[in-house]
Amino acid sequence: MLPLGLGIGLCVALALGGLELFEPWVSRIGGRTHSLILLPALGLVLATAWLQLSGAGEVSLFKDLDLARKDPYQVFPFWASLAKVVGCVLTIGFGGSAGVEGPGKWFGAALGLQYHRIVRAGAQRYSPLRRLLISPMVMVRSGAAAALAAVFRAPLSGALMAAEHDGRISPESLVPCLVSAAAGYIVFAARMGHAPLLPLARPYTLGGREVAWSLLLGLCCGLGASLFLWVRARLGSWLRRYPLMVRGLIAGLGLLLLVLPGHFLWDGLPVIQGGGLELVRHLLEEQTLPRYALLFFALKLFATGLTFAGGGIGGIWLPSVTMGAAIGTALDGVLGLGQPGYMALVGASAFAGATHNTLLVPCVFLAETTAQAALVVPALVGTAVAYLVIQERS
Repeated sequence: MLPLGLGIGLCVALALGGLELFEPWVSRIGGRTHSLILLPALGLVLATAWLQLSGAGEVSLFKDLDLARKDPYQVFPFWASLAKVVGCVLTIGFGGSAGVEGPGKWFGAALGLQYHRIVRAGAQRYSPLRRLLISPMVMVRSGAAAALAAVFRAPLSGALMAAEHDGRISPESLVPCLVSAAAGYIVFAARMGHAPLLPLARPYTLGGREVAWSLLLGLCCGLGASLFLWVRARLGSWLRRYPLMVRGLIAGLGLLLLVLPGHFLWDGLPVIQGGGLELVRHLLEEQTLPRYALLFFALKLFATGLTFAGGGIGGIWLPSVTMGAAIGTALDGVLGLGQPGYMALVGASAFAGATHNTLLVPCVFLAETTAQAALVVPALVGTAVAYLVIQERS
């Protein structure tokens, strides 16, 4: 697992470094041509056109990873995988509302399988290598864990997210994922730095008031997550009647309308673009009125639904974190708890837990990405309530 994790950590660092160079380059082109607001729509159109012309067709990274549990070798053929990677770059690099964690997990799983293929081929020639042969699914999960640990800068969260399936974590899956995630994080951090994903300027304190209000926040996030999943399903059902390229064009026009408020009202703040980490940092650092926070939530909700319904490729974990942070900011603005950003982060955990049907992972994710242990207890409370709401409504 160590060589696999080290290799994937380096690959993810190089990939994210390339994406960090690609996104400003695209933005500079858009700025020079005064078409910055067109970029998310353009990216979605290009992504769907590429998927159609390359023969990859409609792509769901989540279905790929689910199918990999049955036959990993069928899910990750080389050329089809390459086409999907290009589709991810076009969707996210141009500003579609999707997170890099989805492609990262999928990319790590694909590399894990290639590693297994190399070991298997070597074992057929050299008998001592047969001792290294293990289940291909273990390699897939371990590769995904290393990639997620690097993307989130959170080794334990990456391991848990990769090992968990239907709310269950088996030791057989967790142990290799932990080793691979730790190795991947070490290499990534050596190249990209050890700063947490969401560095905070202020320490938080835990009190009974924060825990009590987390119950209400969990309820709000559970209802918000139900609304998001419903909107996404309805948009997908409506757009699925059209060919993929037409679907991308229609959804792209919707993204064009949704990007306008952030561009003109908040001085270019990327409200709908990407996973939403810049918006989360804005909510943590700036005092945001509740009505604006709810507008951020609505814009991100519809933009994420349109991106995926229109054929875009990416992850929904970071968009879910962003939507939950917006709900938490709105509630905090009403309550005035005196710890700006506290409820935003708790809401991020609750919303992500509700949309992904998991309890433990978002709380661990929050602790690792903020280095704030005081958030864990209210996050557990809010995430548990949101999880129960989504289970009840489904």
